[in-house]
Amino acid sequence: MVPLMNSTFEKSVIITGAGTGIGAATAKIFSEKGYFVYLLGRTSSKLDSAAKNLSQYQTMVCDLTDPEQVKDSCQRIMNSPSAPPVQVLVNNAGIFRRHSFDEGSDEVWMTQWWSNMMGPVRITREFFPYFKKNRKGSIVNVSSTLGLRPSFETSAYSATKAAMVNWTHSLALEGAQFNIRANCICPGLVDTPIHDFHFLPAAEKEKVLQNLKNMQPLGRVGQPEDIARSIYFVGAEGSSWTTGAVLSVDGGINLT
Repeated sequence: MVPLMNSTFEKSVIITGAGTGIGAATAKIFSEKGYFVYLLGRTSSKLDSAAKNLSQYQTMVCDLTDPEQVKDSCQRIMNSPSAPPVQVLVNNAGIFRRHSFDEGSDEVWMTQWWSNMMGPVRITREFFPYFKKNRKGSIVNVSSTLGLRPSFETSAYSATKAAMVNWTHSLALEGAQFNIRANCICPGLVDTPIHDFHFLPAAEKEKVLQNLKNMQPLGRVGQPEDIARSIYFVGAEGSSWTTGAVLSVDGGINLT
C-alpha cells in the first residue's frame, strides 16, 4: 500500500478496477512505459498483488459507487505533493450480471448502472477541471462490444456500455478546446474475472475456451494484455490527434 514516491517520472495514470484482469495488465504496461501509476479498486489485497512488479505507484481502495470515496481519492491524488501530474484516466472498473430481460429487477439494472456508468462519470467529473486547468488530459473509457451490439440476456449491461460509448463522444467534444482527449475501447470476450469461466478448474476451463474460440474469427479468446495495449495506444501521447474514437478489440467477433 505504500507508494514509491519522490518520483523522477513526469506523468501519472489513474486506472480503476486495477486489481485484476484488464486493469492490472494496463497498470503493468503504463508502468513499463514510464508512468507513475495510481491503482484504484475495491480490494486492497488484489491491488497489492497487481502492483507487485510495478516501478512507482500508489494503491487506493475506492468504491466508485460511493461518491464520498471517489471525491476523497481524487482529492488525495490531485493534492499529492510529490507524484507527477495526472495525464491519463482509464475508466476500466465495471460489473456484469447476465439475466433475461423480464427477470431483470430494478436492482439488477441499477447496480450495473451505478458501477459501469456513474462510477466513471463521478471520477471523470472530479478530474475534468484539473485537466482543463493543465490544458492536457486523456480519458480512456473501457466499454464493450456489447455496447455496440448486444447479445442474449445482456440488456442492462449492454445498455450501460452503449451509454459509455455515447458519453465518450460528448467528452471528446467538450474537452477538445482544452486539449482533453476521450476515446473508447470495446473489448470482446476476454479471459478475466468478470466471466464465470475464468474461475473454473483448469481442465474444465480449457474445454470452455475451446468452445468459445470457435466464435472468434481470429480463433482465440482475448487476454487482458490484448486490451491493455490498445488502452495504452489511445491513452498515451502517440495518439495525440485521436479523440472520440471507438475501437473494437474483439478478435473480429463483431464481424460475425
